[in-house]
Amino acid sequence: MAEVEKFGGLFRRIGDAVHIGAKKFKGKSILSSDFGPEAESSLISRLKSEDFDGFRKNDGFIVKDPENAILLQSGSLVGVAGSGIYELDKSAKRPGSEIIWVTKREFIIKWGTPGIYTSDNIMVGCYGISRMRVVNPRNFIMNVVSHKQYYSGDELKNWVKQTIIAAVKHVLSRYSVPEMLKERRSLEIQTRSELGPETSRWGLELVGLDIGGFKVPDEYQALLSYEVEKQVLEQRRELAEERKTLDDISEKVTKYEQMLEQADELFLSGKISEEKYKELTDKYSRKLAQFKAQMS
Repeated sequence: MAEVEKFGGLFRRIGDAVHIGAKKFKGKSILSSDFGPEAESSLISRLKSEDFDGFRKNDGFIVKDPENAILLQSGSLVGVAGSGIYELDKSAKRPGSEIIWVTKREFIIKWGTPGIYTSDNIMVGCYGISRMRVVNPRNFIMNVVSHKQYYSGDELKNWVKQTIIAAVKHVLSRYSVPEMLKERRSLEIQTRSELGPETSRWGLELVGLDIGGFKVPDEYQALLSYEVEKQVLEQRRELAEERKTLDDISEKVTKYEQMLEQADELFLSGKISEEKYKELTDKYSRKLAQFKAQMS
């Protein structure tokens, strides 16, 4: 079994999956994350060598998918581990060592903000949802979690929500009410752009941000209704175009699958040479793979 990665000389990766590394640890126990019962809402699972006697008795640890794990020693980062099975060096088991598993699951933040003054000095409200996940466990642990044993999704949502609201306010303040109602997608793009550097510093990826709607004074309700209806019609048109594109691709997939079958029949019946058969199947297979990739 090939050693593929070493981390500070304190632990090394010995397999891509649990069943690969299991032979190495036959008859021994290995450490794994615990996001169950008491920590069911936590984004991290933390084991410290001095708090858990079994830490020193284990020879390795598992990182399941979708997780990352980081190993710290005396508060300093040793390494970040992706999914797989790892062997621990003896020096990694002394006091001050800890393993922190971090879930990569996506979480949703619902937000809303009243009291935004637009560029034409009208007070409006705005609400929507954002989707995030941890992509840099080092930054997340060092800049957000710190010393906490558990860190729940709700804690992170409450903390990040204020930053989202501040970014939304900053972007909307540059628009008049009519512009705001017409340019929802532009507002979303600009808000994502403003949030990107900050969420990256925290080890988070802003997967998506969607403005669900606006609250405007009564005199703008007719314009709001008109823009909402227009956006619904636009979304329906885009969906229809996507369906048509998928239908066209599906037809091409069927066509090239049939052409491959025909090439098989021609070759088996002796009507084309092996060289011609290889030429046709290579060509059709490339096309087929291309169209299947577009469908996915």
